[in-house]
Amino acid sequence: MKKIFQLVMVASVGLLATSCYNDVLPAEPTPANVSYKTNIQALFNKNCIGCHKGAANTGPNLTDGNSYVSLTTVNTEGEIYVTPGSADGSILYQALTGNGAPQMPPNGVLSKSKLALVEKWINDGAANN
Repeated sequence: MKKIFQLVMVASVGLLATSCYNDVLPAEPTPANVSYKTNIQALFNKNCIGCHKGAANTGPNLTDGNSYVSLTTVNTEGEIYVTPGSADGSILYQALTGNGAPQMPPNGVLSKSKLALVEKWINDGAANN
């Protein structure tokens, strides 16, 4: 019985030492048609509306029902956050990538697959679908 216990322990330690803790998961594929309501608003709900919920001086209001207009119309400072057809020229995408605008969200970078969703949505015309 003692030998079986020792064998189980050695095997467990071996499995633990070679586990996949540091393995990189494959990126989620970007859908052919990115939906604003399903993909983009869901991303905002999970990562952005803690700060961007319509309060003064917090940038665009990203709450459901307000976000699209807030991103695609000129604000009081004369800025537009999304330029349909140009992710690289959009303040939103620049902020999410930290390239040309302050990094958003400030507590961590979005995954490459989430950034690809936003990039594709903007480059495909930023439809309110």
